[in-house]
Amino acid sequence: MISTKDLVNANFLEHPFLMYPDTRFFFPHFTEQRKVIEIAYGFMSSSNDPQKNLGVIAGPVGAGKTMLALKLASSVHANLDQGITHGIYMKTNTITEPRHFLMTVIDALGLPSARSNANRLESIFNHLADTPQGLLLVLDGPPVDQDYLFEMLTWSVENNKKIKTLIFLQDLYETTTNLGDLNEFLGLYHPFRAPSVQEIANMLYSRCKMAGHPDPLSLLDENEILNIASSSHNSLTNALIQANQYLEELLEEKKSKLTIMDI
Repeated sequence: MISTKDLVNANFLEHPFLMYPDTRFFFPHFTEQRKVIEIAYGFMSSSNDPQKNLGVIAGPVGAGKTMLALKLASSVHANLDQGITHGIYMKTNTITEPRHFLMTVIDALGLPSARSNANRLESIFNHLADTPQGLLLVLDGPPVDQDYLFEMLTWSVENNKKIKTLIFLQDLYETTTNLGDLNEFLGLYHPFRAPSVQEIANMLYSRCKMAGHPDPLSLLDENEILNIASSSHNSLTNALIQANQYLEELLEEKKSKLTIMDI
């Protein structure tokens, strides 16, 4: 385990290879991810065909779906027809009941709590109807309960697409078949590929820079970074796990040498 003291001694301000639950280390130079953001922005700003207010982004395991979902949800999107659209990110495997889905939306909009799901829905709809604000729901994983999402998207069709939804799914055969009745709202389906070995290596280097190290190559061997990227099987998750292990071993070795010198 790498301590804060270890990181500071190695000229880091924070750990470069942890999977943080935010976008502090978002790397904007993955070609496929840039395409996703551009396409998603176009979908969110479009007011064409109000029936189509659901988009699906599909990618392989470890390709960065969660980071992309967080990035899109944390951005504020300006729309000439609707004003500002605010994003809400949800990790769907943490939502165990339908009411948790609605309560998350209620809390994000700053609305008073309600006792029933029907009242929660009514509160959300009334708020959006009375303000120029739009809502972007970003679901990281398949929706746990489709009924309330179906009601929200149905309301959105009749209200200038004020609610739009992006769902990030694993890229499997016939991915959208799991959406059931929600398919009638599907206006975007975009699969994307995993990053290349060189892009992963560049990401690892950039994370070190973003974590405060002035010269990462003075600490991390360039060939080792490329080896990690190559052995990750194009998975960002695997690359971060391996890079973390390599950094931990490297810092432990440096501490051992210092201890021997002190003796």
